[in-house]
Amino acid sequence: MATPDRTPLMSMTALVLPALLLPLGTVPGAPSDAGCRAGLAIEVVDLQTTGKIAMAGGAIQLKPVMSTFGLAVTPEGRPIFDATTTAKNLPDPSSLGPFTTYVLWVASPSLDQVRNLGPITNEKPVTTRVDFIKQMYMVTAEGAANAKGTMFKGAIVLVGRSASARVQNLAGCDIYDTTGGMGG
Repeated sequence: MATPDRTPLMSMTALVLPALLLPLGTVPGAPSDAGCRAGLAIEVVDLQTTGKIAMAGGAIQLKPVMSTFGLAVTPEGRPIFDATTTAKNLPDPSSLGPFTTYVLWVASPSLDQVRNLGPITNEKPVTTRVDFIKQMYMVTAEGAANAKGTMFKGAIVLVGRSASARVQNLAGCDIYDTTGGMGG
């Protein structure tokens, strides 16, 4: 009578046991998280003046947020970014009217979704999380009453658009109307 061959059982154990010893989320042969982050492109969005102030500007660095499963997304499937914004050469907000602070906003290009990202000052980077697919940024001069508001009311001094927003047809979008005093 032949002895049963136990090689397949031992082979299965040799494959499964090492996998059980790996940290959760680790895939053998997959690049490390550091390798994934190094390969991700960081988008830079220029903030340009609207003409209200001549020498102001700034930039926003959009860096995809990582999760244990790759890129982090919202429950709706939108990618999440860390947005680090730096403004420069902003004059005192009171030089533009009854304003006390500058506020950074993110919005969808159609302005149906707008979020206040908080106050911003010269040369002090502000990092926030954003998750719009097409992103438009604005820096406005606001009065104290609207510094924490849900919609900008003051003078728009800087604007910028993510690459995905720049490919959208913007005809008919009031914010870009150069004759209305808001865009340009």
